[in-house]
Amino acid sequence: MNLNILGRIIFFIVIFYATVFAQFAEEQTVARVGNKVITKEEFLERYEFTPRLNNAGGSTSESAELDFLYTLIAEKLWAQESEALGSDTLEIMKFSKEEFEKMFVRDALYKKEITDKIKITDAELLTGYFRNETKLEVNFLFSEDKAEIDKLYKMLTGGVLFDSVLTARPEYEEQATPIEVVYGQMDAAVEDSLYKLNLGEYTTPIFTPDGWYIFRLTNKVESVLNTTADLEDSRSSVEKIIKARKSQELYRKFYADYFSDKKVNVNPVLFESFAGKISRRFKWKKKNSLVSDSNLINLLADDVLFIENQFGADSLKQNFIEFDEEPITLKKYIRMLAFDGFSASDYRITYIRALLDARTKYLIEQELLAREGIKRGYNLLPGVRAEINMWMDNYQFQILRNQFLDSVSVSDDEVYTYYKTRQKAESYPQLVNVIEILTDSLSTVNRILKAISEGADFRELAGKYTKRDWAKKNGGEFGLFPVTSHGEIGRIAATMNVGDIYGPLAVPGGYSIFKLIDKKDSTTIKPEPFEKVKDEYKRELAYRKLRVKMNNYTTNLAIKYGVSIDYDLLNSIEVTNINSFAIRRLGFGGKITAVPIVAPNTDWVNPWLEKLKVLQ
Repeated sequence: MNLNILGRIIFFIVIFYATVFAQFAEEQTVARVGNKVITKEEFLERYEFTPRLNNAGGSTSESAELDFLYTLIAEKLWAQESEALGSDTLEIMKFSKEEFEKMFVRDALYKKEITDKIKITDAELLTGYFRNETKLEVNFLFSEDKAEIDKLYKMLTGGVLFDSVLTARPEYEEQATPIEVVYGQMDAAVEDSLYKLNLGEYTTPIFTPDGWYIFRLTNKVESVLNTTADLEDSRSSVEKIIKARKSQELYRKFYADYFSDKKVNVNPVLFESFAGKISRRFKWKKKNSLVSDSNLINLLADDVLFIENQFGADSLKQNFIEFDEEPITLKKYIRMLAFDGFSASDYRITYIRALLDARTKYLIEQELLAREGIKRGYNLLPGVRAEINMWMDNYQFQILRNQFLDSVSVSDDEVYTYYKTRQKAESYPQLVNVIEILTDSLSTVNRILKAISEGADFRELAGKYTKRDWAKKNGGEFGLFPVTSHGEIGRIAATMNVGDIYGPLAVPGGYSIFKLIDKKDSTTIKPEPFEKVKDEYKRELAYRKLRVKMNNYTTNLAIKYGVSIDYDLLNSIEVTNINSFAIRRLGFGGKITAVPIVAPNTDWVNPWLEKLKVLQ
C-alpha cells in the first residue's frame, strides 16, 4: 500500500472532522407582510426549488429574486386575508393542518431516532475510502437449493478447480466476462466477504433473497486519489453509502422495537363496505371512460363525496380504526386516505380489498408514529412549526383564490358591447402553441425534468407521459391558442420565448410541464358573426376581469396589512441560476414537493407602489 496516499487520507479525515461545527443564528426577515414574515431561510429554499422560466437564450432577469419575493408576498397577503375571513375554521383547513403537522412530526421523529443516531467512525471511513477506490471482478456459482450449493462447495474444498465447476454450470453463460462489483452495490455482509478475499479465493456459500452464491475473486483494480478534489468526492460518496446502510439498520431496529407490542383493530364491517363502494365507484369510472385503459384510477374529491353520501352521516361517525385513545372515524379515515393519495390499476373487489388492507396498515403505523412524535413535543419544534405555517399559508392562499375563480361573471350585454368595439376589425390576441406533459405523479415530474436536463426530446416525453388524452395523440401538442385560454398556462406562455420550458405548474389534474414551440402576434381580420365569437369573447372578458380584480385585491391587501422589505438582506442572499425541482422524501415514508409551488404573480406591484406614493 502506498503510505503517502494513506497519510493524505488520514490527514484529510482529521481535518474534515475538525472543521465540523454547529451554527445557530436568529432567523433573518426578508419581508414583513402584516403579521406574517418571509424569512431568509424560506425565501432561499422556495426560490431554489420553485421552477422558473427556462430561458432558451440562457439569459436571466436581474430582478428575478425581487419578482419572486413579490410573488411570495402576494401569497402571504391572500393567506392573511383568508384567515381573517375565517377559512382557518373550515373543516378542510383544520384537517389539512393536522395532516401536515403529523407529516412533519414524523419527519422530526425520524431525524431524532434515525438520522441523529448515525455515527461514522474514522475506521469505517478509512475502510470505505479504500473499498470505494477498489473495483472487484468476481465469478460466482449459484443455486436455489442449499444441498446443491453445499455439494459444489465440497467439490471446491476437495480440490476441483473453480473454473472447472463453473463451466459446467448454467450460470456460466452470464459470465463471459467477470462481474464487476463496486463499493455500496451489494448487501454490506456480502460485500464484506468479497473485499476480504485474496485473488483466486472464494467465499463459503452465502444466502441471499435470490438463493445461494459462492463468489470467487478474479481480479482487483485499484485507483489512486491524487488531488484534494478526489478525496472530497470520495469522502462524499463513502459517507452517503455508510449513512444509507446505517439508516436502514437503525430503521429496522426502531421499527421492530416500537411496533412489537402495538395492536390496533379495524372495524371489519365498515372495511368491507368501504372496499365494495370503492370497487363499484372505480368500475363506474372505468366503464364510463373517465379513466383511460393505461391510467390508474384515482380517488378524487368527487369520489370521496359520493362515497360519503352513500354511507350517510351515522356510519361516517362510527369508529373505523379502533385506537385505545382517540379512535379514527370512518369519515376521517376516508379523508386521510384521499389526502395521502389512493389509486388502483384494477377495480375488482379482491384487488381493492388487498390494496386497502395494505394501505390501512400503513396509515395505522403512520398515525402511531405521529402520535409518538406529538407525545414527545416535536410538534412544537420551531422547524416543524415553520414547515406547517409555510404550507398552510399556501393552502389559505389557494382557498381564497379558488373563490375568486367563481366570482367573475360576464353578461351577454357586456360581451356584445365588447364585440361592437371590435366590429370593424377583429383583433385576435397573441397566439401560442405548446407541447405539454401533464402528470399527477411527483415521481414522474422528477423523472421528466431529469430527462429534459439530459437532452431528451420533449415531444417524445409528452407522448409517453402526458395524461391529457386529447393532446396525447399529437405528442402533447395543443395547437395554436390565444394566451387568454388555458388559464395560467396561456398567461405564462405569453411571457416565454420559443424554445423555453416551464414547469411544473400546479393545474387541475396534476402538474403541467410545457414547452413553447410557436408564438404569433395578435392579428386583425374581418369581424366574425357575434354568435360565432360570443363564447370566446366571454372567456376573454372573464379572464381580464379576473386578473384585474385579483391584482386590485392584492394591491388593496398590501395597503391594508402593510408590506416592508429588507432590500439589503435580499441583495445579500446568494442564489443559484439552476432551474430545479425537488421531491422531499419524509422520514418514515411519504413525499411532497420540496416547497409549495407558486406561479409568478407581480402585476399588482406597480399599482401598489403608486398608491403608496399617493398615501405618503
